[in-house]
Amino acid sequence: MYKINFSKVALKNLVEQAIYIYEQTKSEELADRYLDKMKSYIVGTLQNFPKSGRATEELAADSRKLVYQGYSIIYKIMGNEINILIIFRENLPKF
Repeated sequence: MYKINFSKVALKNLVEQAIYIYEQTKSEELADRYLDKMKSYIVGTLQNFPKSGRATEELAADSRKLVYQGYSIIYKIMGNEINILIIFRENLPKF
């Protein structure tokens, strides 16, 4: 089984998404639930199907892209670990 690691940038992206959802809904519960679902999707999908994302050599060498509800999740497979590099909305990366 693959170990899933989130980079500091990816964790920051998740926090930014939570803040955005909270600002739109004024509901911590909705923001938390959305992020829990997203993280479950990422971990579950990549542990079972690590190559399910398409190759994204244009963003980073040996990287792949998984999509969840309009969010792009860029990751790399390194041995038995999968490193989530960045998460961004609608093909607009923020490095």
